[in-house]
Amino acid sequence: MQRRLLAGAMAATLTLSCGPAVLSRPGQITVQEGDTLEQLALQHGVSLEALIRVNGISDPTLLQVGQVLQLPGGGSAAAQAPADAAPPPPDGAGGAAAAALLLSPAERRDRAELELREQSGRARWKWFNTTAVDWAGWKLHPGGVRITLVKPSISDLGLRGSAATAVAVQCETLRQNWRIDGRWQGWDTPVPGSVGQRIVLDLCSNTLNGPAVPVPPPLPPAG
Repeated sequence: MQRRLLAGAMAATLTLSCGPAVLSRPGQITVQEGDTLEQLALQHGVSLEALIRVNGISDPTLLQVGQVLQLPGGGSAAAQAPADAAPPPPDGAGGAAAAALLLSPAERRDRAELELREQSGRARWKWFNTTAVDWAGWKLHPGGVRITLVKPSISDLGLRGSAATAVAVQCETLRQNWRIDGRWQGWDTPVPGSVGQRIVLDLCSNTLNGPAVPVPPPLPPAG
């Protein structure tokens, strides 16, 4: 009996995987071989969290070929951040802002764009020690955030920082943010004399009404 049940389950699985694709209605997705929830969310312009919530998915790794998923909002685009979305700007009090939700494809997109800009001759590198910044690639985002691509070095930014693919600067607060593995790391005041501070001051001296000045480190508490 157990063998018959097992054989029946295997046959059902094969039928699901190899059978004809189910046509999706508007606002629905039919899972195809090789699909992942992350890829489907990006393709249809919805957030991964909303896709999981609407379909009551408890284990995102257990998708089945032919499974029909509902799109959040009946298929309308939700507020999924695009790959080049800027991180939220730091607040005026200088507290660290939450990193923008960026998935690993953003890192691949950064590297592909970097290679394309180099091949087309559009990249204009400015060197800070042995770290290169695409100075012609700065783009202004909401909140006064400016972003461009970078080629960092381990001697300047350490092992973790050398994986950065983009840098963000907010001139109103003279703060800076690295994108590593497709995720923004959080806004910081760069260490005086560091590569991050030199990038901030060089950029912001050309974007503010007056020259940018270094932000002194906070004083230790009295006593």
